[in-house]
Amino acid sequence: MTVLKSDSARENAALQFRQSKKRNGRIDFLRFLFAFIVLMHHSRYLLGDDNCYFLGGSLGVEFFFLVSGYLMMASLEKIIQKNGVEIKEKNLAYETIEFIKRKITSILPQYPIAWFIGFCVVMFLHEYSLKKAARKFVAYFWEFSLMKMTGIFENGIDGVIWYISAMLISMAILYPLIRKWPEMMRMILCPLIALMLLGITCGLDGNPRNPTKWYGIIYKGNLRAFAEICLGITMFRITQRIKKVDWTLFSKILFETIQILCYVSSIIYMYYDKPGKQDYFYMFLLYIAVSLSFAQVGILSKLFNNSLSYFLGRISTAIFFSHIYYAQNLNMILPDNLGKNEKMFIYIACSIVTAIIVEYLSFIWRKYSCADRINRIFVRKL
Repeated sequence: MTVLKSDSARENAALQFRQSKKRNGRIDFLRFLFAFIVLMHHSRYLLGDDNCYFLGGSLGVEFFFLVSGYLMMASLEKIIQKNGVEIKEKNLAYETIEFIKRKITSILPQYPIAWFIGFCVVMFLHEYSLKKAARKFVAYFWEFSLMKMTGIFENGIDGVIWYISAMLISMAILYPLIRKWPEMMRMILCPLIALMLLGITCGLDGNPRNPTKWYGIIYKGNLRAFAEICLGITMFRITQRIKKVDWTLFSKILFETIQILCYVSSIIYMYYDKPGKQDYFYMFLLYIAVSLSFAQVGILSKLFNNSLSYFLGRISTAIFFSHIYYAQNLNMILPDNLGKNEKMFIYIACSIVTAIIVEYLSFIWRKYSCADRINRIFVRKL
Protein backbone atom coordinates (compact mmCIF):
# COMPACT_ATOMS: atom_id res chain seq x y z
CA MET A 1 0.00 0.00 0.00
CA THR A 2 2.85 2.34 0.87
CA VAL A 3 4.46 1.75 -2.51
CA LEU A 4 1.16 2.41 -4.27
CA LYS A 5 0.68 5.66 -2.39
CA SER A 6 4.22 6.70 -3.22
CA ASP A 7 3.74 5.89 -6.89
CA SER A 8 0.42 7.72 -6.92
CA ALA A 9 2.01 10.75 -5.28
CA ARG A 10 4.81 10.77 -7.84
CA GLU A 11 2.30 10.46 -10.69
CA ASN A 12 0.23 13.34 -9.31
CA ALA A 13 3.32 15.46 -8.87
CA ALA A 14 4.44 14.68 -12.41
CA LEU A 15 0.97 15.53 -13.75
CA GLN A 16 0.92 18.81 -11.86
CA PHE A 17 4.39 19.65 -13.19
CA ARG A 18 3.29 18.94 -16.79
CA GLN A 19 0.20 21.08 -16.29
CA SER A 20 2.24 23.89 -14.85
CA LYS A 21 4.56 23.80 -17.85
CA LYS A 22 1.64 23.68 -20.29
CA ARG A 23 -0.68 26.20 -18.58
CA ASN A 24 -0.10 29.51 -16.86
CA GLY A 25 -1.85 29.33 -13.50
CA ARG A 26 -1.89 33.08 -12.95
CA ILE A 27 -3.50 33.69 -16.35
CA ASP A 28 -6.08 30.97 -15.57
CA PHE A 29 -6.90 32.62 -12.25
CA LEU A 30 -7.19 36.01 -13.95
CA ARG A 31 -9.52 34.55 -16.59
CA PHE A 32 -11.91 33.65 -13.79
CA LEU A 33 -11.47 37.00 -12.05
CA PHE A 34 -12.20 39.09 -15.15
CA ALA A 35 -15.06 36.81 -16.24
CA PHE A 36 -16.59 37.40 -12.79
CA ILE A 37 -16.05 41.16 -13.15
CA VAL A 38 -17.90 41.06 -16.48
CA LEU A 39 -20.68 39.13 -14.72
CA MET A 40 -20.82 41.81 -12.02
CA HIS A 41 -20.83 44.57 -14.65
CA HIS A 42 -23.91 43.09 -16.29
CA SER A 43 -25.81 43.56 -13.02
CA ARG A 44 -26.62 46.95 -14.59
CA TYR A 45 -29.46 45.20 -16.42
CA LEU A 46 -30.78 43.91 -13.10
CA LEU A 47 -30.17 46.91 -10.86
CA GLY A 48 -29.74 49.89 -13.19
CA ASP A 49 -26.55 51.86 -13.73
CA ASP A 50 -26.81 53.77 -10.45
CA ASN A 51 -26.77 50.56 -8.38
CA CYS A 52 -24.53 48.50 -10.65
CA TYR A 53 -21.52 46.70 -9.28
CA PHE A 54 -18.48 47.32 -11.51
CA LEU A 55 -20.11 49.91 -13.74
CA GLY A 56 -16.90 50.03 -15.79
CA GLY A 57 -16.41 46.26 -15.72
CA SER A 58 -16.82 45.85 -19.47
CA LEU A 59 -13.16 46.92 -19.69
CA GLY A 60 -12.40 43.41 -18.41
CA VAL A 61 -12.92 42.18 -21.97
CA GLU A 62 -9.64 43.90 -22.87
CA PHE A 63 -7.84 41.32 -20.75
CA PHE A 64 -9.29 38.50 -22.85
CA PHE A 65 -8.40 40.17 -26.15
CA LEU A 66 -4.79 40.72 -25.00
CA VAL A 67 -4.52 37.09 -23.90
CA SER A 68 -6.01 35.88 -27.20
CA GLY A 69 -3.52 37.90 -29.23
CA TYR A 70 -0.59 36.60 -27.21
CA LEU A 71 -1.71 32.97 -27.50
CA MET A 72 -2.27 33.31 -31.25
CA MET A 73 1.26 34.63 -31.68
CA ALA A 74 2.62 31.84 -29.46
CA SER A 75 0.87 29.27 -31.66
CA LEU A 76 2.19 30.92 -34.82
CA GLU A 77 5.72 31.06 -33.45
CA LYS A 78 5.76 27.29 -32.93
CA ILE A 79 4.53 26.69 -36.48
CA ILE A 80 7.06 29.12 -37.98
CA GLN A 81 9.95 27.54 -36.05
CA LYS A 82 8.85 24.09 -37.21
CA ASN A 83 7.98 24.81 -40.86
CA GLY A 84 9.76 28.07 -41.65
CA VAL A 85 8.32 31.32 -42.97
CA GLU A 86 7.90 30.24 -46.59
CA ILE A 87 4.46 28.78 -47.28
CA LYS A 88 2.36 28.19 -50.37
CA GLU A 89 -0.88 30.13 -50.71
CA LYS A 90 -3.01 26.95 -50.67
CA ASN A 91 -1.29 25.68 -47.52
CA LEU A 92 -1.68 29.10 -45.91
CA ALA A 93 -5.43 28.98 -46.47
CA TYR A 94 -5.72 25.48 -44.99
CA GLU A 95 -3.53 26.40 -42.04
CA THR A 96 -5.65 29.48 -41.29
CA ILE A 97 -8.86 27.45 -41.47
CA GLU A 98 -7.42 24.83 -39.11
CA PHE A 99 -6.43 27.53 -36.63
CA ILE A 100 -9.92 29.06 -36.65
CA LYS A 101 -11.44 25.59 -36.24
CA ARG A 102 -9.29 25.04 -33.15
CA LYS A 103 -10.43 28.38 -31.70
CA ILE A 104 -14.08 27.44 -32.27
CA THR A 105 -13.50 24.00 -30.79
CA SER A 106 -12.07 25.62 -27.65
CA ILE A 107 -15.54 26.97 -26.75
CA LEU A 108 -17.29 23.69 -27.52
CA PRO A 109 -19.46 22.23 -26.17
CA GLN A 110 -19.78 24.92 -23.46
CA TYR A 111 -21.25 27.59 -25.72
CA PRO A 112 -24.10 25.61 -27.32
CA ILE A 113 -24.99 24.00 -23.98
CA ALA A 114 -25.06 27.41 -22.24
CA TRP A 115 -27.06 28.85 -25.14
CA PHE A 116 -29.75 26.17 -24.97
CA ILE A 117 -30.04 26.54 -21.20
CA GLY A 118 -30.29 30.30 -21.64
CA PHE A 119 -32.93 29.91 -24.33
CA CYS A 120 -35.05 27.72 -22.05
CA VAL A 121 -34.66 30.20 -19.17
CA VAL A 122 -35.71 33.15 -21.34
CA MET A 123 -38.70 31.28 -22.79
CA PHE A 124 -39.81 30.24 -19.27
CA LEU A 125 -39.46 33.71 -17.76
CA HIS A 126 -41.33 35.34 -20.64
CA GLU A 127 -43.99 32.59 -20.53
CA TYR A 128 -43.87 32.17 -24.29
CA SER A 129 -46.21 29.70 -25.94
CA LEU A 130 -44.68 26.81 -27.88
CA LYS A 131 -45.48 28.58 -31.14
CA LYS A 132 -43.81 31.81 -30.08
CA ALA A 133 -40.85 29.91 -28.60
CA ALA A 134 -40.38 28.16 -31.94
CA ARG A 135 -40.36 31.50 -33.75
CA LYS A 136 -37.84 32.92 -31.29
CA PHE A 137 -35.66 29.84 -31.75
CA VAL A 138 -35.59 30.38 -35.52
CA ALA A 139 -34.81 34.09 -35.05
CA TYR A 140 -32.06 33.51 -32.48
CA PHE A 141 -30.59 30.33 -33.94
CA TRP A 142 -28.18 32.24 -36.20
CA GLU A 143 -26.35 33.35 -33.09
CA PHE A 144 -24.71 29.91 -33.42
CA SER A 145 -23.08 31.05 -36.65
CA LEU A 146 -20.72 33.24 -34.62
CA MET A 147 -21.13 35.85 -37.36
CA LYS A 148 -23.01 38.36 -35.25
CA MET A 149 -20.33 41.02 -35.68
CA THR A 150 -20.48 40.90 -39.47
CA GLY A 151 -23.81 42.72 -39.22
CA ILE A 152 -25.64 40.01 -41.18
CA PHE A 153 -27.48 38.56 -38.19
CA GLU A 154 -28.92 40.43 -35.23
CA ASN A 155 -30.71 39.63 -31.98
CA GLY A 156 -29.98 36.64 -29.78
CA ILE A 157 -30.05 35.78 -26.09
CA ASP A 158 -26.33 35.78 -25.24
CA GLY A 159 -25.05 39.32 -25.76
CA VAL A 160 -21.50 38.44 -24.73
CA ILE A 161 -21.06 36.36 -27.89
CA TRP A 162 -20.03 39.56 -29.67
CA TYR A 163 -16.60 39.01 -28.11
CA ILE A 164 -16.14 35.55 -29.67
CA SER A 165 -17.49 36.73 -33.03
CA ALA A 166 -15.21 39.78 -33.19
CA MET A 167 -12.22 37.72 -32.04
CA LEU A 168 -12.70 35.08 -34.76
CA ILE A 169 -13.17 37.69 -37.49
CA SER A 170 -10.01 39.54 -36.41
CA MET A 171 -7.94 36.38 -36.14
CA ALA A 172 -9.10 35.10 -39.54
CA ILE A 173 -7.65 38.28 -41.04
CA LEU A 174 -4.53 38.55 -38.90
CA TYR A 175 -3.40 34.91 -38.92
CA PRO A 176 -2.46 34.58 -42.63
CA LEU A 177 -0.82 38.02 -42.63
CA ILE A 178 1.38 37.21 -39.64
CA ARG A 179 2.13 33.74 -40.99
CA LYS A 180 3.29 35.27 -44.28
CA TRP A 181 5.14 38.31 -42.92
CA PRO A 182 5.80 37.62 -39.21
CA GLU A 183 8.45 40.26 -38.52
CA MET A 184 6.78 43.06 -40.48
CA MET A 185 3.41 42.42 -38.83
CA ARG A 186 4.73 41.91 -35.32
CA MET A 187 7.19 44.81 -35.24
CA ILE A 188 5.59 47.45 -37.48
CA LEU A 189 2.03 46.88 -38.66
CA CYS A 190 0.39 45.39 -35.56
CA PRO A 191 1.39 48.23 -33.20
CA LEU A 192 0.44 50.83 -35.84
CA ILE A 193 -2.93 49.14 -36.51
CA ALA A 194 -3.63 49.01 -32.77
CA LEU A 195 -2.87 52.70 -32.26
CA MET A 196 -4.83 53.81 -35.32
CA LEU A 197 -7.96 51.78 -34.50
CA LEU A 198 -7.96 52.74 -30.84
CA GLY A 199 -7.47 56.33 -31.98
CA ILE A 200 -10.62 56.04 -34.10
CA THR A 201 -12.71 54.81 -31.16
CA CYS A 202 -11.27 57.54 -28.96
CA GLY A 203 -11.92 60.27 -31.52
CA LEU A 204 -15.48 59.18 -32.28
CA ASP A 205 -16.70 58.13 -28.82
CA GLY A 206 -14.00 58.87 -26.25
CA ASN A 207 -13.80 55.18 -25.21
CA PRO A 208 -13.51 51.72 -26.80
CA ARG A 209 -16.74 50.28 -25.37
CA ASN A 210 -20.30 49.80 -26.72
CA PRO A 211 -19.20 47.10 -29.19
CA THR A 212 -22.45 46.85 -31.16
CA LYS A 213 -22.43 50.52 -32.17
CA TRP A 214 -22.57 50.66 -35.96
CA TYR A 215 -19.93 52.86 -37.62
CA GLY A 216 -21.59 52.79 -41.03
CA ILE A 217 -19.52 49.92 -42.45
CA ILE A 218 -18.38 48.05 -39.34
CA TYR A 219 -19.27 47.46 -35.71
CA LYS A 220 -17.17 49.31 -33.16
CA GLY A 221 -16.45 46.02 -31.39
CA ASN A 222 -14.56 44.73 -34.45
CA LEU A 223 -12.16 47.69 -34.26
CA ARG A 224 -11.74 47.06 -30.55
CA ALA A 225 -11.00 43.37 -31.06
CA PHE A 226 -8.63 43.93 -33.98
CA ALA A 227 -6.67 46.60 -32.10
CA GLU A 228 -6.31 44.71 -28.85
CA ILE A 229 -5.47 41.37 -30.43
CA CYS A 230 -2.73 43.27 -32.30
CA LEU A 231 -1.49 44.54 -28.93
CA GLY A 232 -1.45 40.98 -27.60
CA ILE A 233 0.62 39.94 -30.63
CA THR A 234 3.23 42.64 -29.92
CA MET A 235 3.37 41.43 -26.34
CA PHE A 236 4.75 38.00 -27.29
CA ARG A 237 8.30 39.02 -28.27
CA ILE A 238 8.62 41.32 -25.25
CA THR A 239 7.56 38.50 -22.94
CA GLN A 240 10.03 36.06 -24.51
CA ARG A 241 12.90 38.47 -23.94
CA ILE A 242 11.90 38.98 -20.31
CA LYS A 243 11.81 35.19 -19.81
CA LYS A 244 15.38 34.74 -21.03
CA VAL A 245 16.90 36.94 -18.32
CA ASP A 246 18.00 35.43 -15.03
CA TRP A 247 16.40 38.01 -12.74
CA THR A 248 17.47 38.66 -9.16
CA LEU A 249 15.15 38.26 -6.19
CA PHE A 250 14.77 42.04 -6.02
CA SER A 251 13.70 42.14 -9.68
CA LYS A 252 11.12 39.39 -9.13
CA ILE A 253 9.67 41.29 -6.16
CA LEU A 254 9.57 44.45 -8.28
CA PHE A 255 7.84 42.64 -11.17
CA GLU A 256 5.29 41.17 -8.76
CA THR A 257 4.61 44.59 -7.26
CA ILE A 258 4.11 46.13 -10.72
CA GLN A 259 1.66 43.39 -11.71
CA ILE A 260 -0.38 43.74 -8.53
CA LEU A 261 -0.50 47.54 -8.78
CA CYS A 262 -1.53 47.44 -12.45
CA TYR A 263 -4.27 44.86 -11.90
CA VAL A 264 -5.59 46.38 -8.68
CA SER A 265 -5.69 49.94 -10.04
CA SER A 266 -7.46 48.72 -13.21
CA ILE A 267 -10.02 46.76 -11.18
CA ILE A 268 -10.67 49.76 -8.89
CA TYR A 269 -11.23 51.89 -11.99
CA MET A 270 -13.66 49.30 -13.36
CA TYR A 271 -15.56 49.29 -10.07
CA TYR A 272 -16.07 53.04 -9.76
CA ASP A 273 -15.93 54.72 -13.14
CA LYS A 274 -18.01 54.91 -16.30
CA PRO A 275 -16.35 54.50 -19.72
CA GLY A 276 -14.17 57.45 -20.69
CA LYS A 277 -10.83 58.43 -22.18
CA GLN A 278 -9.18 57.08 -19.04
CA ASP A 279 -9.96 53.62 -20.46
CA TYR A 280 -6.91 53.83 -22.68
CA PHE A 281 -4.56 54.46 -19.76
CA TYR A 282 -5.87 51.45 -17.87
CA MET A 283 -5.65 49.34 -21.03
CA PHE A 284 -1.94 50.26 -21.05
CA LEU A 285 -1.65 49.10 -17.43
CA LEU A 286 -3.32 45.81 -18.35
CA TYR A 287 -0.89 45.43 -21.25
CA ILE A 288 2.05 45.72 -18.84
CA ALA A 289 0.50 43.39 -16.26
CA VAL A 290 -0.51 40.67 -18.75
CA SER A 291 2.97 40.77 -20.32
CA LEU A 292 4.58 40.14 -16.93
CA SER A 293 2.01 37.46 -16.09
CA PHE A 294 2.89 35.51 -19.23
CA ALA A 295 6.60 35.97 -18.54
CA GLN A 296 6.05 34.41 -15.07
CA VAL A 297 8.79 36.51 -13.51
CA GLY A 298 6.89 37.63 -10.41
CA ILE A 299 7.91 36.12 -7.10
CA LEU A 300 4.42 34.63 -6.61
CA SER A 301 4.08 33.15 -10.11
CA LYS A 302 4.65 29.53 -9.11
CA LEU A 303 1.98 29.74 -6.39
CA PHE A 304 -0.69 30.02 -9.09
CA ASN A 305 0.36 26.80 -10.83
CA ASN A 306 -2.09 24.56 -8.98
CA SER A 307 -5.25 22.58 -9.62
CA LEU A 308 -7.54 25.32 -8.26
CA SER A 309 -6.21 27.92 -10.70
CA TYR A 310 -6.54 25.49 -13.61
CA PHE A 311 -10.11 24.67 -12.58
CA LEU A 312 -11.05 28.36 -12.27
CA GLY A 313 -9.56 28.97 -15.71
CA ARG A 314 -11.68 26.18 -17.21
CA ILE A 315 -14.93 27.25 -15.60
CA SER A 316 -14.43 30.91 -16.55
CA THR A 317 -15.63 30.13 -20.09
CA ALA A 318 -18.86 28.64 -18.75
CA ILE A 319 -19.38 31.65 -16.45
CA PHE A 320 -18.82 34.02 -19.37
CA PHE A 321 -21.54 32.30 -21.41
CA SER A 322 -23.99 31.54 -18.59
CA HIS A 323 -24.87 34.80 -16.86
CA ILE A 324 -26.23 37.55 -19.09
CA TYR A 325 -29.68 36.08 -19.71
CA TYR A 326 -30.23 36.06 -15.94
CA ALA A 327 -29.10 39.70 -15.68
CA GLN A 328 -31.50 40.75 -18.44
CA ASN A 329 -34.55 38.72 -17.42
CA LEU A 330 -34.60 37.94 -13.68
CA ASN A 331 -36.49 41.13 -12.87
CA MET A 332 -39.52 39.58 -14.56
CA ILE A 333 -40.02 37.21 -11.63
CA LEU A 334 -38.26 38.93 -8.71
CA PRO A 335 -40.44 41.00 -6.35
CA ASP A 336 -40.12 44.78 -6.81
CA ASN A 337 -39.44 45.28 -3.10
CA LEU A 338 -36.49 42.88 -3.11
CA GLY A 339 -33.27 44.57 -2.02
CA LYS A 340 -30.17 45.15 -4.13
CA ASN A 341 -28.04 42.61 -2.27
CA GLU A 342 -30.74 39.94 -2.40
CA LYS A 343 -31.10 40.41 -6.16
CA MET A 344 -27.34 40.17 -6.62
CA PHE A 345 -27.15 36.99 -4.56
CA ILE A 346 -29.87 35.33 -6.67
CA TYR A 347 -28.24 36.53 -9.90
CA ILE A 348 -24.76 35.29 -8.96
CA ALA A 349 -26.11 32.00 -7.60
CA CYS A 350 -28.09 31.30 -10.78
CA SER A 351 -25.09 32.15 -12.95
CA ILE A 352 -22.60 30.04 -11.00
CA VAL A 353 -24.93 27.04 -10.71
CA THR A 354 -25.63 27.21 -14.45
CA ALA A 355 -21.92 27.47 -15.20
CA ILE A 356 -21.24 24.35 -13.11
CA ILE A 357 -24.03 22.50 -14.94
CA VAL A 358 -22.60 23.61 -18.30
CA GLU A 359 -19.13 22.46 -17.30
CA TYR A 360 -20.44 19.13 -16.02
CA LEU A 361 -22.47 18.44 -19.18
CA SER A 362 -19.41 19.39 -21.26
CA PHE A 363 -17.34 16.92 -19.26
CA ILE A 364 -19.93 14.18 -19.86
CA TRP A 365 -20.00 15.00 -23.57
CA ARG A 366 -16.24 14.66 -23.86
CA LYS A 367 -15.95 11.64 -21.58
CA TYR A 368 -18.41 9.53 -23.49
CA SER A 369 -17.36 10.88 -26.88
CA CYS A 370 -20.88 11.90 -27.81
CA ALA A 371 -19.59 13.70 -30.90
CA ASP A 372 -17.90 10.53 -32.16
CA ARG A 373 -21.06 8.48 -31.61
CA ILE A 374 -23.20 10.99 -33.50
CA ASN A 375 -20.61 11.05 -36.29
CA ARG A 376 -20.79 7.23 -36.60
CA ILE A 377 -24.55 7.45 -37.20
CA PHE A 378 -24.01 9.42 -40.39
CA VAL A 379 -20.53 8.48 -41.60
CA ARG A 380 -19.38 4.95 -42.39
CA LYS A 381 -15.78 4.14 -41.59
CA LEU A 382 -13.79 2.72 -44.51
